[in-house]
Amino acid sequence: MKTPKPKKVPVFYPTNGLNIEDIDRRILQKNSGKIEYLKSKFEDSLNGFEGMMTKKKIVNTEPEQESINNHKRYMFGYGQSGISGIKIDLISQEAFNIKKDLKYDEYKTILTYDHIFGCLLVGGLAVDTYIKSNYDVGFMVNEWFPKHLHLWTSIQVTKIEHSTITSNTNKLTESENPNYELEYNLKRNMEHYKGVSDIGFLVKE
Repeated sequence: MKTPKPKKVPVFYPTNGLNIEDIDRRILQKNSGKIEYLKSKFEDSLNGFEGMMTKKKIVNTEPEQESINNHKRYMFGYGQSGISGIKIDLISQEAFNIKKDLKYDEYKTILTYDHIFGCLLVGGLAVDTYIKSNYDVGFMVNEWFPKHLHLWTSIQVTKIEHSTITSNTNKLTESENPNYELEYNLKRNMEHYKGVSDIGFLVKE
């Protein structure tokens, strides 16, 4: 008779702040075999951004903000980094309760994943830091990136909770001149998760 696999149960904590160090540690453990690959993809995004800015300077045109934001969003925030929306068993209490009581076919349309920090914020922080470092690729790839893996974390929530998160986020980021550091601190403190059930990690019993 086969020994049953240990079930995963949530360990919840109030949504008043993320444990960044714990999240980074979990991501490193989950991706231990492909960190160098992730670094190389991140470096590609950095080089692509610098190339875009250099080209615009050569042709003597001001960079279009829309193209810069698109690069931040898609090259850094989404796919190019290779870890967009990384899943490390973060889940809301409400989502866990639904998964516990329903089968996959029943809950798959009720739940979704939320990118906690948001793709534009991730790109904005990366680009701002890159510029301030005087385009120091080595620093960004080997020092900044491994300490900021949490920026790509996603969490499983209900679609109703996701609507609340989106509404809260819009209120936090309605300024036309975004302050990425301020937004980062607000999101790290889970300000945009007010009205959402407690958040927790799934761990084996």
